[in-house]
Amino acid sequence: MIKHNIQTLNRVKNHSGFTLIEILIALLLGIGILVAALTMQIQHRKGFQLSSSQLQMQTNAKFAFEFISKSLRSAGSLGCKTGLELRGELNTGASRVTADATFYGKAAIAFNNPNVAYANFKPGFEVLGYEYAGGLIPIPPLDFKFVSLAQYNANSDVLTVAGGYGEVYPVFDAILPIDSSFQLRMTGLSQVRVAQSQYGLLSGCSGAKIFKITSSNASIELGQIGWAGGGGDDDNKTGQGNALGLLESGGAREFRRAAVVTYFVGMSPLNATNGVPTLYMDVDGVSNALIEGVEEIQIQYGLSESPTRRNIADRYLTADVIDGLTNVGNNEWEKVVSVRVGIIMRSSQQVFQKPPNPVPSVSLACVGYTQTPARSDNFSRTTYCAEISLRNRLVGTRVGSKI
Repeated sequence: MIKHNIQTLNRVKNHSGFTLIEILIALLLGIGILVAALTMQIQHRKGFQLSSSQLQMQTNAKFAFEFISKSLRSAGSLGCKTGLELRGELNTGASRVTADATFYGKAAIAFNNPNVAYANFKPGFEVLGYEYAGGLIPIPPLDFKFVSLAQYNANSDVLTVAGGYGEVYPVFDAILPIDSSFQLRMTGLSQVRVAQSQYGLLSGCSGAKIFKITSSNASIELGQIGWAGGGGDDDNKTGQGNALGLLESGGAREFRRAAVVTYFVGMSPLNATNGVPTLYMDVDGVSNALIEGVEEIQIQYGLSESPTRRNIADRYLTADVIDGLTNVGNNEWEKVVSVRVGIIMRSSQQVFQKPPNPVPSVSLACVGYTQTPARSDNFSRTTYCAEISLRNRLVGTRVGSKI
């Protein structure tokens, strides 16, 4: 009987539960595993957000360089002729003469602004820049409205390019005089992407002409581009005869829109305090958001001083230095053969829980620039650089324009 009771007691002991200490140890191990899993998940999510933002910034920077490169490579495009053969058919009113004397052609905004000197498409000023040094240098005129202090991101430079813009249309038909105006007919072409009151560039191997388009949009849709004279500063010259008819000979005639394109950085939407920094493209005074995440653009211009080595920049200068060297008898802008562009990209969303410590320095070695002050926030930043050659200044004779 006693032996049977001892065996029963042993069986009870063998089937007893966990002790309190064992349960606590198991709980701690489980919590530790759960915390480790959650930590890995959070770190993985942060890494994914950072990688995604880096990829997005890289993609947006690529698009930004493509737009800027396309504009620079088209700067001063006149078909098979150089700037010496460009003859504007716009009136030269008193306001433009005053602007010429004041800014020496350095104030660029749009063709359709008669108060700014650049409206007549001066050869040698196809590329112009504004350096930020406590403000834009050279100081823009009051008509430079799209970079007002309320819209413009401080510390970022401004780049202005003039030339052919958009699609190129071959011209095979004759240029016809119609009453006191003239008309360019492009048989077989429709949906020509220009509009009334914009500016056209007609070029051939015998020269090039720039003029204001006066035909209706309905006529333009049919491939009929007209220009009529007027008395305003922004009108075509009157009594010009068949001036554009001089382009009948020489072959290789083409038509395209002429425009001044300006790149600047502002917030999206404009004037927003906490918006997303964005690269804007302004075409003849009409600004549109282009690429999100561009926080700054910094630019240096490569100048060729040699008359024989035109495709090699001898030195790189910022726009304010070039402005200081440019005067009535000396135009340094016409010596620019390449442009170095540095871009600081910022993530569109915050990717860090708190600002990094210490605050990282963001620099663009290609243009000798460091972002000041360093940004202490939760956004990610990265930098990109490119050097772009001005295709239309790499061959032939420099325009050599005198102001």
